[in-house]
Amino acid sequence: STSKHRNNIMVIRIPVKRDVLEMETEDLLIDAEYGEVGGMTESGGRKRNAKIGALIGLAVLVAVFLLQIDSTVSEDVMEDSEEVIHKDMHGSSFGGINNVASPGGAKAAAQLAGVAYEDIIVPVSNVGHATPSLNEANIRNLVGHYMHDEHRSPYSSHLYEKPKEFLDKQQEEYLAKMKRVREEWGAWSFRDPATKKRTSAEFEKAPYKDLDATKFPESSWQVDEEYNKEFLKEAKALVKRMQNAIYAEYGWPIKPDMTQEEKDKHDELWKIHVDPLEPTKTRPQTGIATLTNAGMDGLVRKLLHGMMTHDDFYVVLAGHSAAAGHGNDFMQNRIMTFHTILEPVFDKLGMRLISRNMAMGGVGTLQFSLAGGDLYGEADIFEWDSGMTEKGPSVDLFNKQAILSGERVPLIMTEDRFFFNIVEETGGSAYMGQYVVDNKPIFPDTTLETVKTIPYAAQWFDQSQEKYNAVCWESRSDFTPETNQKEHPGSQVSWHPGNRHHTWQGRRLALIVLHALTLALDKWETETSANGYPLAESHWHVGSEYEAIRDKLRKHISTPKLNDDNEDVRSDCEKVYSWIPRICRVQMHGFGMWSPRVLNDFDFLNLIHPAPNGYVPDYPQNNLYNGFDLMPLSQALPDTEIDVHAVAIATTYPAPNDLDHDWTDGDDKESGNSESPPTRRYLQQASEAAMNFRSETAMQDVRRKMEENGRRRLADDSEIIPGRGWEVHGWDPVNQFCDGSAQSECSRTPGNDCLLYGANDKHMDVAGSSMSGWLVFTVPKVQEGIIMIRMEWWCFMSGGAHMANGWKEVNDGKTSDTTPYNATSSGGQRRLYTSEPLLPPESRRLKPTFEQVVPADLEMDWAINGTIKSMKYDEWKDYTAEAVKNVAIWPLLNDLEMAEKKWDGAPVEVAIRFRSEQKPNLPFCISHVYYA
Repeated sequence: STSKHRNNIMVIRIPVKRDVLEMETEDLLIDAEYGEVGGMTESGGRKRNAKIGALIGLAVLVAVFLLQIDSTVSEDVMEDSEEVIHKDMHGSSFGGINNVASPGGAKAAAQLAGVAYEDIIVPVSNVGHATPSLNEANIRNLVGHYMHDEHRSPYSSHLYEKPKEFLDKQQEEYLAKMKRVREEWGAWSFRDPATKKRTSAEFEKAPYKDLDATKFPESSWQVDEEYNKEFLKEAKALVKRMQNAIYAEYGWPIKPDMTQEEKDKHDELWKIHVDPLEPTKTRPQTGIATLTNAGMDGLVRKLLHGMMTHDDFYVVLAGHSAAAGHGNDFMQNRIMTFHTILEPVFDKLGMRLISRNMAMGGVGTLQFSLAGGDLYGEADIFEWDSGMTEKGPSVDLFNKQAILSGERVPLIMTEDRFFFNIVEETGGSAYMGQYVVDNKPIFPDTTLETVKTIPYAAQWFDQSQEKYNAVCWESRSDFTPETNQKEHPGSQVSWHPGNRHHTWQGRRLALIVLHALTLALDKWETETSANGYPLAESHWHVGSEYEAIRDKLRKHISTPKLNDDNEDVRSDCEKVYSWIPRICRVQMHGFGMWSPRVLNDFDFLNLIHPAPNGYVPDYPQNNLYNGFDLMPLSQALPDTEIDVHAVAIATTYPAPNDLDHDWTDGDDKESGNSESPPTRRYLQQASEAAMNFRSETAMQDVRRKMEENGRRRLADDSEIIPGRGWEVHGWDPVNQFCDGSAQSECSRTPGNDCLLYGANDKHMDVAGSSMSGWLVFTVPKVQEGIIMIRMEWWCFMSGGAHMANGWKEVNDGKTSDTTPYNATSSGGQRRLYTSEPLLPPESRRLKPTFEQVVPADLEMDWAINGTIKSMKYDEWKDYTAEAVKNVAIWPLLNDLEMAEKKWDGAPVEVAIRFRSEQKPNLPFCISHVYYA
């Protein structure tokens, strides 16, 4: 396996001569069925997956045959597997055969070789309340292999629409640059000192991977003194290089001849403070950040745990549009800049870093917090930055659900005013931290006269000049948008920071992690020197500590509104929705249609039952293209600047000697032969096929979930028949992959004039009117007796297209009709919703009031397992009050008896419909269902 994170699974890649499979793979890539540049129809996709499956089977048969008849192949396999075993634990996983944007990687992909075509196994936690947070794309990580290949410039790819001579020069300059980096900064050079095979410890058998020290195999690296010492030496040197590179990047290098005064000044400005963060204590005004004692100790423990177990490490940002990076390209936002420099560091230390920007424009965090960890996913570090759109009790809910949800208890980075009482409520054990607000002393004033004397990263900190450098498109040789692309994204407004500010914010977080790594590695070295190997469990086991923090929080939260002195003793969280304070004590869950969303498994559409004719709401369009975007040439860092990323990826490992990067700049499809190298067109087709590929295992998994999640009816009630008039509505209703990660493929809507923007935040919902019939869905596991939904009454206040517009009867009079649904039939056409103007012309720019939009005769019926209840206009209106911007919640189930039962919960079928004679065609929109 190319991944060091798949415990106890080893797939040995067998070298097979190219000409054995050449004829079939070329047919695969060039077949006209898929289009000239690898695009394919739905049926073509199925045929292509079937062909790939057949070819993989053929490859295995050929390989087994060769192993039986050719002893030299067997020897090659053993040599290759030995190298992987010894280097892969703490080597560099990126690039090489897996970089499908390089000529050599594309040629390998043409042979179905590399991670693009591996059968990916997504790890599953054995902790029952863990949140699934990994997808196949995160594990393949083709963009990481493209960005972090130390031997191939990302700017030399054949996918750029540039002459070969230009691309060759990029590669030449890159190799020279990486040589300089290794000479000036040093490089990762770890090699296993032993020659024996290593056996992996069986971490998956222990909850939280907290394996007993006695269960480590004798041949595992964790118990090998020589291995540990060599690894710790390399790891500490790498972390120090990264810290020093960031300092130098901003003009504050560590020099051997620094005076004590200079050292003190440097420490003052770059310090990571650690203190209890008591409410009355004066906060540091200089430095990078302050963490509580528990926060830093917890982060150190997490990192030791991750390194000891080869675990995943999740960093998640929640916030508003500024945090989301609006105005910049997606890969320029703060979490992606953090990820870009630390992913290769984590990789060398044996961990997989997953970083997600889950921020959303126009809202706070409540719409996701109510779903616990299901929409945000697991988090080891959880940043909150939503001060412009959210304040008060809802942030306390964010804190509490961050602690209660999922497998991990995260370090929460927020403003100290939003700690509320979380430190006290957890007995001082919550992991909390905050950034120092004013970092301006680090940055010199930039003027037109001084700009050339200041490092690029530190220029124009006041953002008065050169605030943004985002672009809307980088011309590709394999895809040309039909819509003309703008020069730069929109939303470049005063309150949205530019790319340098996002880079700096990412560097601050990186410095916190690097400081914690320094402490972790020091502890590892000190403790093992004194007490032997492996590192004692007390330093890296996490499960008991997580559970203790949660237990303290649950026990501390008060439920009575008043104490004996008539004082309100509820936590701020319990005031968000006073009618259901239980959401602050239990792990919440949810499905939604807004993105980013950690997994498509949690899409609300997965729960909805089809109408009798088979109709079910679905996304009407797909992405224009698949795969990662190319790095814009205009954003390349000048060679004269400190390149922190280059320091992170540098190793002393040689380039793979079995990869041939030779190619020609022709347009024909021939792959070439031993005398003539392949053409650009051939490489394009190979790269695109690799980026489009989804394993049959993943496809089967999708189909299975579609069948299991909500397709079975729990109640057979003739009055409740799923309607045929509900449809997907909202911002860019496209079937997209928007998980907030570097692997996301978002905002690629047909007609989009800024495709490289890549923003992951989209507001979508299911819309239905009184003519749409029942919306029926099944909530998979209700244990605490809580079901709520988020709805909008104003989603169609200005009109819009909806399939049920113009219908005179519910379901167009076809409620029980079983004639198979056809999206091109008249029943599937969307009609414009029109009505009388809601406001007089002179007031048209004002937002209509609830009374102007919602008819006074509105009623909402809902059913729980077939039992129908109704809510009339006045009661329904009460729930339109928004706890935070754009988030109004309606309760459907609040059953205390269910919560008191000793049980594991059960599926609950829910149905919703609207009724109005005054405005029967006015749609309302449902975006989320929350439950516990």
